[in-house]
Amino acid sequence: MLGILVAGVVLAFVAVARGPVDADYFWHLRTGRLILESGLPASDPYSFTYDGPWVLHEWLGEVIIAGLVGSLGEAATLVLFGIVAASALAIPALALRDEAGQRARTAPTLIALTLAAVVLVSFVTMRPQVLSWLMLGILLAVLMRLDAERPRRSLVLLPLFIVWANLHGLYVVGLGIVAIYTLVTLAGATRMASARGWMTASAVASLLASMLTPAGPAGLLYPLRYLEPSDWGLANIQEWQSPDFHDPANLGLLVLLVGLIVAAARARPAWLRFVAAAGAALALLSVRNAPVLAVLALPALALGLDAVLPASRPVRASAQLPRRIMELGVAVLVIAVAGVLLLPRAATWSDTLRRSFPVAGADALERANPAAHVLAEYGWGGYLIGRSWDDGLRVFVDGRNDMYPDQLLADYSSLRAASDGWQELTDAYGVDAILVAPGAPIVEAAASDGWCEAYRDDVQVLLLPACDT
Repeated sequence: MLGILVAGVVLAFVAVARGPVDADYFWHLRTGRLILESGLPASDPYSFTYDGPWVLHEWLGEVIIAGLVGSLGEAATLVLFGIVAASALAIPALALRDEAGQRARTAPTLIALTLAAVVLVSFVTMRPQVLSWLMLGILLAVLMRLDAERPRRSLVLLPLFIVWANLHGLYVVGLGIVAIYTLVTLAGATRMASARGWMTASAVASLLASMLTPAGPAGLLYPLRYLEPSDWGLANIQEWQSPDFHDPANLGLLVLLVGLIVAAARARPAWLRFVAAAGAALALLSVRNAPVLAVLALPALALGLDAVLPASRPVRASAQLPRRIMELGVAVLVIAVAGVLLLPRAATWSDTLRRSFPVAGADALERANPAAHVLAEYGWGGYLIGRSWDDGLRVFVDGRNDMYPDQLLADYSSLRAASDGWQELTDAYGVDAILVAPGAPIVEAAASDGWCEAYRDDVQVLLLPACDT
C-alpha cells in the first residue's frame, strides 16, 4: 500500500511540476467551456479551413476538465490528474493483492508498479486520455474479480462503458479487452467459464452501451481512427510513430517490454497474458499507446514476476513493526525528495509556457489583428484556440489530426515548407497571419514575397501582410 501511495504522490508532483504544457489541453479546456455555455457543437468552431462535422467523442472528459479548472484552478486540477493516473495503476495492483485466485506477492507487485509508473509518468497531463487510463484500470480490476458464483457482477460493465464512451475514445480498447476475456471464458479458461451466458450477454451489452453517446452507433467507429493514424500523422506527429528505442526517453518502455517477455509468459490466468500482449502491440504501433501498455501490462507482469522470483523468507512477527517503520521512512523520504525537486518548478510555469508556445507572438498578433486567420505551427494551434478564440482568432490546423482531411493537412505541410504554389494556397485559404518557428522554410519565402516580420525571437516568428502597427 505504501508503494502505491508513493507512486500516486510522485505522479501528482510530476504533473504539477510540468505544468499545462500540452497544446491539446488548451483546446480541450475551451471545448469543455463551450459545451457548458452552449451545448455540443455540431461542426468545428475553431479553424477557418474546415467546415465539416466534428465528432466530440470525449465531450464528457472536456466538461470535467473545464469544471475542475473553473472551480479549483489549474494547479489543483493537475494534482488531481496526477492522482487519477496513479489510480489507473493502483486499482489493478490492489486487485492483485486482494483476490486469492490471482494473488501476487508485495515485491513483484511493486516492481511491476514501478516499471509501469516510469512509462506512465511522462504522459501525465490534463487531457481526457488520463481519465481513460483510470477506466482501463477499473475494467481490469472488475474482470479480475469476476467469478461464476456471482455472475451478476459482470453487469457493472454496462455503466462503466456508458460513462467511458463519453469520456474518451480509448473505450474501444476496453471493448477489445472485454472481447479477449469473453473468448477465453468461452474456451473455459476463466473463473466465469461456468457462467458463459452471463459473460457473453455482458460483453454484448457493453458494446450496445458504448453507443449511448451523442454520435450514436456511428460514434463507435470514430475512435478507430486513433488505431490507424493517417500517413500525414505517421510522418509528422511523433506520438503517432513507433517508439525509437535509441531515444533514452523510451528506455522505460523498453524495460517494460523486456520484463513482459521474460516474466509474463509465466502469468496465470492466460487472459491477462493476452491482454498484456495486446497492449504491447499497441505500444509498438504508436508511442501514444505506451500508457495503455503500462496499465494493461501491470497484472501480467506482477503475476509473472511472482512465479519467477524466489520466495522470500517469512518475516517474524517481532520484526514486522521495525520493517513497517523502515518502509514508512523510505516512503516519506521518496515523497520529500520528489517534492523538493519537482514542486519548485511550478513557479516557473510562465517561463515554460513561453519556451513551449508562441506567447509573445500571440501578444503581437492580438495588437495587430485579434481576429486573424492564422497559419500556425501544428503544435501551437491548441494554445491559440484556448487563448484567442473568443476574440475571433481562427487557426489553420491544430492537434485534432483525427478530424482534418488528409488533403488539408498536406496543404499545411506544403505551406510550412514553402513548396511550389504556396502563395496560391495562402490566397485560397485566406491566410492573413503566419506564426511559425524561426527555422520554418516559409519564413524566408514569405519575407521575399512581401510579408514582413511583426515579431521574432528564438521561439517564434510572426509574419503579417503589412507591418503598419
